[in-house]
Formats: sequence, structure tokens, C-alpha cells
Amino acid sequence: MAERKGNGSSMDEFFNGVNLPDAPVTDLTNRLKAFVLDHEAALGEMYKVLGEEVGESWDAEHDPIGIDVTPVDQEGVVSTVWHHKDNPQFNKILSVFAHLCEEMRQLVDVAESRFYGALAMFGHRTDEDEEGDEKRSPGAPQPMDPEQEMGEFLPFFQDLVNYITRAQKVIQNVVCQLACLYHSRQKLYITTFKHVRLLPLFERLGALCRALVTLDAIIADNPAISEGWHQYKRMIKYVRSDPKGYGVEEGTLRVFEGLLVRLDRKVLSAHIFETALSQEFGLPGAVSNESLVAGNKVLYEEFTEALRRLTKKLGSGLGADVETYPRTSVVELFALYALYRRIFAATSKPEKRMFKALWEMQLKLPVVLLHGRAMWFPSKFLEDHAPLKTSGLNPSASQVTKKRKDFLRKLDEDFNKKTEELYRHVTLWMVKMEARQTLASGGGRGVDALLAARGKLVINGLLLANQIRNLLTTSIALHLALQVPILPKNVRSLAVLAELLKAVQATYHRASRMIADNISHLIGQTLFSLKRLLAPVRQQLVKASSKGLTPSKVDALSALKLVTTCLDGTPTDSRRNIVELSLCVAQLKKTMRSSSYDDVAYHLWKLDLLSSFQRRLVEACNCDCLYWIADVIPVFFSDIFKNPDQVTRVPYLLAALRDCRNLLLAYDPTPPSKAQGMAVGRNPTELGKAFLQGFKHEVLGHFEKEIISPLCREVENDLRLHIHSVVLQQSSLRKVKFKDLRKFFEMRPLKFFDIMVDVKERVTHYLDTTFYNLTTVTLHDWRIYAEMRNLAYEEYGLKMAEVHLPGSSHYSEGLDILEIMRNIHIFVARYNYNMNTQMFVEMATDQKHLNTISIQHIADSIRTHGTGIMNTTINFTYQFLGRKLMLFSEFLFDDHIKSRLMKDIRWFKDNNDQLKNKYPFVRAEKFHRAIRKLGVTKKGQTYLDKFRRIITEIGNALGYVRTVRSAGMQYSSNAIKFVPDLEDICEFTELVDEQKLSPETREACANLDSVLKSLIDSIGGDGGDGETEYLKILVNVIKPALKKDRFRHLQNFHIIVPPLTFNFVEKMSIEKERISKKSGRGEASFTDDGFALGLAYLLKLLDQDAAFDSLHWFNAVKDFVSEKKAAIAAQKKQRSRSDSTDMQHVQLTIKRLHNIRREFELLYYSFTGARIFFSEPESVEQKKKEEKEKEEKEKADEKKGGGGNSEPAGDAASHTPGSSPPGADAAGGAIPPPPPLGDVPLPEGIPPPPMIPPPPM
Repeated sequence: MAERKGNGSSMDEFFNGVNLPDAPVTDLTNRLKAFVLDHEAALGEMYKVLGEEVGESWDAEHDPIGIDVTPVDQEGVVSTVWHHKDNPQFNKILSVFAHLCEEMRQLVDVAESRFYGALAMFGHRTDEDEEGDEKRSPGAPQPMDPEQEMGEFLPFFQDLVNYITRAQKVIQNVVCQLACLYHSRQKLYITTFKHVRLLPLFERLGALCRALVTLDAIIADNPAISEGWHQYKRMIKYVRSDPKGYGVEEGTLRVFEGLLVRLDRKVLSAHIFETALSQEFGLPGAVSNESLVAGNKVLYEEFTEALRRLTKKLGSGLGADVETYPRTSVVELFALYALYRRIFAATSKPEKRMFKALWEMQLKLPVVLLHGRAMWFPSKFLEDHAPLKTSGLNPSASQVTKKRKDFLRKLDEDFNKKTEELYRHVTLWMVKMEARQTLASGGGRGVDALLAARGKLVINGLLLANQIRNLLTTSIALHLALQVPILPKNVRSLAVLAELLKAVQATYHRASRMIADNISHLIGQTLFSLKRLLAPVRQQLVKASSKGLTPSKVDALSALKLVTTCLDGTPTDSRRNIVELSLCVAQLKKTMRSSSYDDVAYHLWKLDLLSSFQRRLVEACNCDCLYWIADVIPVFFSDIFKNPDQVTRVPYLLAALRDCRNLLLAYDPTPPSKAQGMAVGRNPTELGKAFLQGFKHEVLGHFEKEIISPLCREVENDLRLHIHSVVLQQSSLRKVKFKDLRKFFEMRPLKFFDIMVDVKERVTHYLDTTFYNLTTVTLHDWRIYAEMRNLAYEEYGLKMAEVHLPGSSHYSEGLDILEIMRNIHIFVARYNYNMNTQMFVEMATDQKHLNTISIQHIADSIRTHGTGIMNTTINFTYQFLGRKLMLFSEFLFDDHIKSRLMKDIRWFKDNNDQLKNKYPFVRAEKFHRAIRKLGVTKKGQTYLDKFRRIITEIGNALGYVRTVRSAGMQYSSNAIKFVPDLEDICEFTELVDEQKLSPETREACANLDSVLKSLIDSIGGDGGDGETEYLKILVNVIKPALKKDRFRHLQNFHIIVPPLTFNFVEKMSIEKERISKKSGRGEASFTDDGFALGLAYLLKLLDQDAAFDSLHWFNAVKDFVSEKKAAIAAQKKQRSRSDSTDMQHVQLTIKRLHNIRREFELLYYSFTGARIFFSEPESVEQKKKEEKEKEEKEKADEKKGGGGNSEPAGDAASHTPGSSPPGADAAGGAIPPPPPLGDVPLPEGIPPPPMIPPPPM
């Protein structure tokens, strides 16, 4: 024991100071617990980022997986009905009516999916189409002419004619089937159907009639259809007058005209429903159709009773807090009433009570929005299709419009109140849907109670959505129909209603897993409840069958057996039709208590909603009606920005606007099966995409204008006032109350179709750009902007980039490149450019010192600000050139100038041969004097002086770009001079990887490699690369814009160049004379190459180099000087030497001619050099060919043994760069400089000397 104790104490001493638990199990438990807690925290963060929240919206179109819970069954109607064959007569009748119900449902679906959207969007134009080609996006399809669009839609309209024909035949068949069954001599009627009311069949018949009414309303509401049809008929009339001229056979044309007449009568006259009412209802070959249908009193009574029940069913719930049926059911009721009136118009007198009941419905429902902008008005429909003159109508026919306005006025007054009430109901419903205890446990109740609670929640959401949509569409339809503006106080409520619809839809989406798990159980519970309610009745009939049943009871028993069979299967649309029709035959009202009968009706209604709730949800939550009030969308966004607490509405509002997608893409006149067989041309479906693209950019433009841009300004102002209140110690600056804008930055990125909008990122980018630009202008404020960046992070959580700009301008004493760039319009007006030295010299007026800007100054600025400033310079220059080119265009567009230029062009063309292709010097001088007659400014400047000044400023700007480029290359050369070999630079990153150094070292080497690569590219990557050929970039960017028709007058520019050069020479002569004078207020200068550079640029920009060269202007100047000198020499010989006055005049004339010759020579050299900047480089093949020709020519000269001049002195046009110019000694003698322009004459037709490529800039 003692030994153990000793060992224990020694072990305790060994572990002394070591923090370990007594047992390893405890240690592992603690570590596992810490891991679980960390993992739980990480999962919580992931769930927060990736999970959906109540405040978010969704886009079902981008869900990778969708769940469709609509019941589907492959069994047909006949096989379902004939499952029991003990009553074949009953089976036959039910098969016919069930099949007709199914066909009518399918016809309605075809109309909604195939025809409604295409008719509504026919002739639609986007804002870009209305503004013209200049505003159209690149790649957007061209809009079609009305007749062309109608021609594209002819196959679609032919399909529509076939559909209408089929629908009319189905309506006729249903009426005939009812007439044959409900007849006084029909045995089945006497035995069974005397007390059977087939309301489901009448409802389906009304739905089909409603589809035809909707087609009429859409066609009548779209004026583009009638306009396109009118233009198309006019075009066909031309074809009809000359079929052979259009390559059409007369027989084919007659057939085609017959089809057009049928189309006009059946569709485009908007009388589709009227045609269906006017058709003959009866059996083919019957002796008396009148006795079968119109004179059938039994059918009349059945129709009347069905209308009474439907009126009571719909009228009781219309306008209530919760409407259980869609409002389109009212349209179906009215359409069924019109059919009833038309069938029995000649044999029965209409009931005034029923007409009044229908007429008074407009007090509760003045309008129904059918599709798009197509509206339905009850009073107008009755007046058009079922008029009845009667007294005591409420409202009277003359008071209908007033009642609509009163209804709208009352609706506008209670609109906000109703919206708030609906908002509370939706919020409460969403809380119940989101509550996990309701969805999971049902509060401890049984399974039946849990399923009942869930089913009630699912149905209540549909009813709420239906109620919200009714309020939204009714308000929009009445405002559009009555042309009453929406009240400003109701604008927010209008947007909130649309957002509530998307909130309901989003809630269903979030609960889709629960719904998918429980929908089958909910439907099964409803089916079980129905079977439980019907079981006693069936058992009673089965028990009575042993004693014998009447035919009525036998049919009732067969109907209940069929109902039980259908309820045991999947509740598809066809099965539900069979169940409803069978229950009508079973006559439950006679065998069940009233409460049980109502329970059966409720469960049938519930079964219908649960079986088709996804389709009904999409219809109820559809917000495409917002497209027709798109002018209010900016107000929606503006209201949200003014009230930041409403920012959570933005995702839902964008989701509501996304519903316009299906409406815009509905422009598809060609069925999918025929899309591949269309003629070559523009696919009409592209227009649907163009509509969607235009709408997308319109909404995002409103969002940018109403939310993002004001938000950027508000944040910037808040930061500035906060900083200034501290710096200037003026607390009054912070008294301005700003809105709580932080809520905008708490939003997650928004998705609108395929575009992500991150408000926080957009505002951050705006502030980064603004602060950087302002810091570059005033570098001494960099500390203030740094504090504003820190404040932006503290106040709004905006993580802005650090600018890292130094606090001084640059290292030299010249103007900073940023100052020049910011005031480039002042710089180019006050400085003259010298092309050889690439220097700008300030214009001298009366100062002793002149400022100069050289390459070194610009290189120092680039060293300060970085090479990125060079691209910014190009952008500023581009904007400046755009403004100057507009002035340039306006001058040439002036009537006085344009007429004179066109006159000179015609004169030169007419006298070209006499003038020997040379524009006369005298003509230019005359033009110069003529412009002076138009007027001069206070400073004595003519319009030509101002025009020449514009060209000079353009040239100065281009010279500044060239200087910046040269300075950039100089900076790069100085920066890379420490690199030993530019052609062999190792990759430092690879070396680091080989040595396996630290990540920090690798990152530093990667930065070094990037810097070296950038410097190498700036030095050696210039060989014709478009990124550094800045002058050519400015040509290529602007040149296409000047080729448009509205700039056609610029093609006259070349003819004004001679007067311009004369004006420039005169100006330079005067300014050079002023240099030697000691005083004077006028401008003095010795160089101004900006004019030559601007002139060369404009000629290249307008593609008028060849046109100007055809004038041979400089040759004309040379000839003029030579002729004048010769005339003066002849005059001197004739006069005596004693006449000193004349000799003095001659000397002045000679001096003037000498100045003219010298200045024109200098201008010619500068102009020729400037044109090289914009010349196209010769190809390699062309250079090789010219070198080969040169070698062959030299060999031929050597064989002749002559080393003299082999060409005329003026033939310089055939020489290429690098070849021997005229006058060179072939044997290797010294090459004299090129002769002056005025001394060596050029042969006729020979252009000026070629442009010599400049040295590297």
C-alpha cells in the first residue's frame, strides 16, 4: 500500500500543472459536446443563408423540381360508367352526358391555353418599337406591318375557326341531347328524369359559352386585329385585280377568298357567341325541330329551373366576404341565359322576374375581367344578346353608367379599409400555415381532426386569394373602363393586393412538402366522408330492391353504385363529372335529410377544390393584370422608397410583375407541331421574347430610377452632412431627418427573371466610384472620403474599397493630367499643339511667361495616378469629340454654308477638265471673302474662323491623346529598365512552388509576375494592337455613327478644306508677326499643328481622303504662287527702276507670296504627317511585292549604267517607305532633302508625296 501511495504521489507530481480531467471519457465527452455545438452553429448559419424566410418571394419557374398533385387516371369515361352493366339504359345516358361534360371542359382549356393570349397580344408594340429603330435594342426583331402580321396569323385564325365550329357543334349536340331526354313522350323522362336536374351539365355548357364570349371580348377589345384585317383585305384586293402579276391562280384565289369570307363572318366580326346562338338547334332530318327543341315545354321548364337554381346559387354568395365560386361563373350564367332566350324566343315568353334578378346582379358585380384587358359588363351583355323591355329595372338602362361610377367611388373610398382587412386575414392564415405545431401535431388531436385542420387551411388560402384577386381586378377594370385615374391614396393598396397574392402563393410553396405528404390523405378523407353519407341511402335502396323497385329507384340505385365505384378510384375531372351527374340521378334530396344533403354538396365542393387546387391557385394568384397599368409601377417603387419600413414588399412586388411573363410570351400564332414548317423569315415567337425583354428593362429602369438612384443620393448626402457637421462643427447640419435606409441594405439580392439586383452592391459601387473620382480631382480631401467610407460601414454596413491615392498632385510642376482631363474643353482652346515635339504651348496674349505641357509632365502624372488614367482620358476625349462634332455638323448644315458648298462641288465637276483637276486658289480666296460678308463677331472673327477653331480644338484633343500614349510608353520604359532581359523572364510563382515556400511569398511573387506581364505588354505588345492604337479607336468608334442619313450633309466637307487652309495660313501669318511685336492684345503663336491633325482626322472619319486628294489643292497653291511670281517678274521688266513706289509694292507682294508658300508648305508637311496616324498598315504580301519590284528596277538601272534620276522630280507617289526618294544617287551618294513645295512642280494627275510612317510614338 505504501508503495502504491508513493507511486501515486509521484504520478501526481508528474502531472502537476497539466490541466487534464480525471477520466478520458469526460474529456472525449466535452470535446464531442463542443464539436456538436460548433456544428449546430454552422448548420444554423447555413440554414439562415440557404433557407426560405417568410419575407422572401419565389420564382416557381426556376425550381429544379416541381410537385404536381393533380389526380391522373388513364381510364376513360365509357369504361368507368360501364363498370356495372346491370342497367345499360342508364349507362348509355350517363356515358353521353359525362363525355359531353369532359369534351366541353377540354374545349375551355384549349381556348384558355391556345387562343386567349395570342389574340390579346396581336399587334402589340413595345416602347422601343414606338420610338423607332434608334431606340431598339441590338438583336431585337423588327415589328411587322399590320397586313404582314395578319398574314402570319392566318393559320392561327384557321385553327380558331375550326375550334369555334367544333364548340358550336358541341353546344348544338348538348341541347339536342337534352331535348331528346326531356320530352313529354320520352319514357325515361316519365320514369326517371322528370325530377332529375342535371345542373353539372348546364354548368359545363355555360363554361363553354363563356369561352366564346371571352373570345368575342378579346377581339373587340384589340383594335389591332380589326386594323390588320382591314389592311389585309385591302392588300388582297390588289392581288385580286392582277392575280397573274402576283403569281396566283384565279381558282386558288377564289378558294382563298372564300376562306377569308368565312373567317370574317365567324371570327373577326366579334360575333362568335352570336353565331353560336343563331344556329339551328335540332336533329338532322327531323320532321319538326320546333317541336323537339323550341316547342319542347319540358325542356323549357328544365332550362328555367336550372337557371333559377344557378341564379340562387351564385347570387347568394356574390359580393359576400367570402365568395366560394369564381366570378366567371356569373358570365357562364348569363351566357346560359342568352342561349335559353334564343332557343325559346319564338315559343315562350321570357320571365321578367329572372331577367330582373340577372339585371340587378350588376349592382354587386358591375364588371368581370375576362382576360388581359377584355372586360364583360352584365347590362351590355343582356342588351346585346337577351334584351327585354320591362319596367322597374334597378338600375334603369340610363343609370347604368352612373351606377358603375358610384360603385367605383364607393370602392375607392373603402379600398384601403378592405385591403387592410384582407392583409390581416392573410397574415393570420400565413401564421397558421407556418406554425409547426399546427402542421405537425395538430394540437394533440386525432388524425381526422389534423387532416380536417390542414384541409381547411389549404382551402381557406384559395378562398382568400380568390377574394383578393376579385378586389384587384374589379378596381383595375373599372378604372380602365371608365377612364378614371387611380387615387394616389389607393396606389399602395393596389400594390399590396398583388403582393398578398404572391405571399399566399409563396406560402403554399413553402408548405409544398406538407401538402404533397397530406393531399392524398385529405382527398381520401373527403371521399370517405362522401361514401359514409351515401351509404345509408344505398343500403336503403338495396334492402328495398328485394321487394321490387320502381324504374326511378332502380336508376337511383345504379347511380349510387356508380358513385361508390368512382369514389373508390382517383378523383379525376372525368370521374368527378360522373359523380355529380350520378348524384343528380340519385335524387338525394328526396331520400336524405336537408343537413345531410348539404354535407354532400359541401364535400363535393371540397373535393373539387382539393383535386384541382394547384391550377386554381395559379389562376387566383395571377397578377398579369398589372401589365395594363404599367404606368403606375414607378409609383409603386417610389412609395416603397419614401417608406423604408415597406421595403420587405419589394420581393413580392417583383414576383407579381413576373406574372406578366406568360401574357407576353403568349404571342405564338403557330402551334408547336407547325413551328418547324414555317417559311424562312422572322419567327413570330421572337416578338414574344422581345415583349418580355422590353418589359423586363422597363421595370428594372423604374427600379433604378425610383429606388437605387435616390438611395445612392440619400446615403451620400447623409454621409456628407454627418462628416461636415463634425469637421465644420456645425450641429445644424445634422438636424435634417433622414429615413432609416438600413432596411434597404438588409435585403438579399433580388431576382427579376434572369437578372440579379443587389441593392447593397449597387450603392457600394456608386459610392466607390464617386469617392474615387472626387478624390482624384481634389487629392487633399482623401482623408475626408476615407472617414466617409468608415462611416458608411458603421451606419449602413457598406464595405467599400480603399482608394490609396497619395496626397500630392505629382512630382513635376506642370499641370496635372487629371486637371487637363477635367477641363479638356479649356485646355484645347488655350494651348497650341506641336506635332514633332509632342508639346503643348500656351497661347500668348500679353504675358511674359508661357506654360508648356510635354511628354515628361504627362509621364509624371501617370506615375502618380497609374496607367488606368489613360483609358479614362480616352473616354473624356470621346465625350469631348462628340460635342465638338455636333457643332461641326451644325455649321455644315447651315443653309448658307451648305448651298455654297454644293454650288462649289457642281462648279468643280463642270469645269474639272478646264481646271486640270485642281481647285483654284482664287476660288478659295473668294469663298473666304464671301463668308466674311455673313457677319463677324465683336472680336472680328468670321464664321469660318470659328469653324477652323473647332477643327483645331479637335486636333488638339487628338494630340493630347497621342501625348498621353507616348508618356505612358515612356513611363513603362522607365519602370521596366531594371528588368535585364525582356524576352526571357522567369515565372517567380513556379520557382516558389518548386521551393515550397509560404503562401504569402507565393502571393507576392504572383503579384510581381502580374506587374511584369503588364509592363511587358505595354512595351512590346503595341504592334498594331487595337488597345493601344488610341487614335484609330477614336476613328472606328465614331465613324459608323456619321454614316447615317441625317449626317449626309457632312459629305460636302472636303470642298471647304481649301478655304479653311487659306484661313489658317492667313491666321498663322498674323500670329507669327505678333511674336516680334512688344505689345498687343491679340494672340501670338509660332505653331499650331492641331488644325492639321484635326483636318486629317475629319477627312478619315468621313472617308473623304480621296475626295480631297482629287482637288489637288496643294498643287493648285504651288501653281498660283509660281504664276504670280512669273507675272511679277514680267511686270518688273516692263517698268522703270525709278518708280520706287511700284517697286515697294512689288516687294511687299513678293514677301506675301513667300509667306503664303512657306506657310502652305509647313501646313502640307504637318497635314501629310498627320494623315499617317490614320492610315491603314500595308499587308506583308504588299510589302514583299513592292520590294521585289524595287529590286528588279534597280537591276534594270544598273544594266543601263546610269545612276542619275530615273523618275521625274515630282513623282513621289510611287515610292514606298524605305525606298530611295526622287533625286537620290543610285551609286550610294548623299540623298538631298526633299525640295520645297513651291520650287518643284508636280506633273498633272500625280498625287502629293506619299505619307511617311512616323517614328514610334
